[in-house]
Amino acid sequence: MIGTELQIVEPERSEIAGADAERLPTIHTTARRDDELLTVWLKSHAGGSRHTTRAYERIGRRFVAAIEAAGSNLRRATIDDVQSALEVMRITEKGEPASAATINTQVAVAKALLGFAHQVGYTRFNAGPLIKMKRAPRKLAQRIMPEVDVHILIRAAKPGRDRALFEVAYYGALRVAELAALTWSQVIPRDTGEVQVAVIGKGDKERHVLLPPAIAKRLLALREAALPTDRVFGIREREINYLIKRTAKRAGVNEAASAHWFRHAHASHALDNGAPITLVSQTLGHADLKTTSVYAHARPDESSSRFLK
Repeated sequence: MIGTELQIVEPERSEIAGADAERLPTIHTTARRDDELLTVWLKSHAGGSRHTTRAYERIGRRFVAAIEAAGSNLRRATIDDVQSALEVMRITEKGEPASAATINTQVAVAKALLGFAHQVGYTRFNAGPLIKMKRAPRKLAQRIMPEVDVHILIRAAKPGRDRALFEVAYYGALRVAELAALTWSQVIPRDTGEVQVAVIGKGDKERHVLLPPAIAKRLLALREAALPTDRVFGIREREINYLIKRTAKRAGVNEAASAHWFRHAHASHALDNGAPITLVSQTLGHADLKTTSVYAHARPDESSSRFLK
């Protein structure tokens, strides 16, 4: 059996009658091995963003491998096996301690995989609910560059593609995956001199953002004879972040900067300058205002500490 043949199928009837029947999974899978189950699980997330799917696959495969290294598999895994596997994953593949946020992401993915395995009848028990995640401290404020640093970084970029990339990342608040996937068909000139960018975000949800005329002019100058289906920047996600870090080092600003830092900066600076939070949320593509509000909390303008003597 190969991956393309794996599927989820509805059972013809319950295998156990009586009160126990309600506790049986209502769907089953043709998967017989852990790697086959992982393939089916990843297929069930095919409609999500490519970035999320890749993360699920990478973490899922490492979790399954860690379970196997402990001499077990998903079908036989006890809560001890699961905890041991997650403990191993606290160390990155480079041999360094994983951050709290990374550990929480790994735990969340493992819990989701275990829950799916039980849901489709692959495992008899679900150890996922017994695994708890620790609240990771938010470090958002540390990732927000001052406006002056953002403009220093943009000016330090090489004229042409690199500078246009940085400007679209900041003024458009695009995610790194959105920058890498952006095609010319998504860049729409407006009569005002602005350009309207149709961004395909997480879950293939579309949103539209406007770029100022000066930014638009430099962006459109890159097109030349490019086809509508051609990528605007022709650079992969990882290369984008490497480019930003190299430029940050050359410019003398925080070398930890990444494409997502431009997005953080956009949200924080726009709110600081009086933009309505609903508009900022719309530009960033947030489904909930609570997600956007963390940028306001990360840099408060007022504090009760100012009232202490």
